[in-house]
Amino acid sequence: MHQEPERYRVEFASGTAASVAKRRSFRDHERNDIEPDLPGWPPGRTFAVRGFFGKLGRHVQTVVTGLLMLPLHIIADALGSPASREKRGKLEERENEVDDFPVMWAGVGETARTLPWQLDPSRRPWRMVTEMELAESQGLVRILSYEDTARGSRFVSWGGGEKVPGSEAVLWSVPREDIAGAEIKPFSMAESDFKISFSDGSWARLTTSSYGARGIVALLNSGTPSQSSRSGQADAIHVPPASSP
Repeated sequence: MHQEPERYRVEFASGTAASVAKRRSFRDHERNDIEPDLPGWPPGRTFAVRGFFGKLGRHVQTVVTGLLMLPLHIIADALGSPASREKRGKLEERENEVDDFPVMWAGVGETARTLPWQLDPSRRPWRMVTEMELAESQGLVRILSYEDTARGSRFVSWGGGEKVPGSEAVLWSVPREDIAGAEIKPFSMAESDFKISFSDGSWARLTTSSYGARGIVALLNSGTPSQSSRSGQADAIHVPPASSP
């Protein structure tokens, strides 16, 4: 019986520490900025780590938001709602999660540099959705995009959720054997970030839902030669696409 490929909504991750919150960088192995050298990429906001006052502003915003949301959490708890505050896990790499936040790490000609710019939510049209498809039968990992029917704006959307007919396109594909492995990155909200490492030494940090991240990591690791012995230990979790940030 033919099984449909697993698909998950994904995009480049963004920082959660105050110094790099909502920001991302693109680096080579010497930590040089490679963003201007990525062919065909639209211009984006220049990356910079926040200074003292910038970090202070982020902390104040977090506290204020928490206070405003507190009554909603209390009501949700009283009504027995499963809604809960998202938690962030342990810091693993200060140099990549606080002092900087690379989501692409690649030298010239390496695989991570070929990832499409549409994965960057600050560059693509806000109605555009990007998904990762893991096609077992073809031995490929693909990135696809389509236009969503959501209404609202980049910051607040409501309704929608349907795919605009004829808008789907394949943006990128790579053989599974070119992927060395994948791992969850705990220092993210609800452990929704994951890192894909390629066999040439490049890597990318992407984000999805927490369930989607576990499903992608399980599928990619079960399909890599170095971890083939674990193929029966983790089943993929298929979840509906997560809401756009």
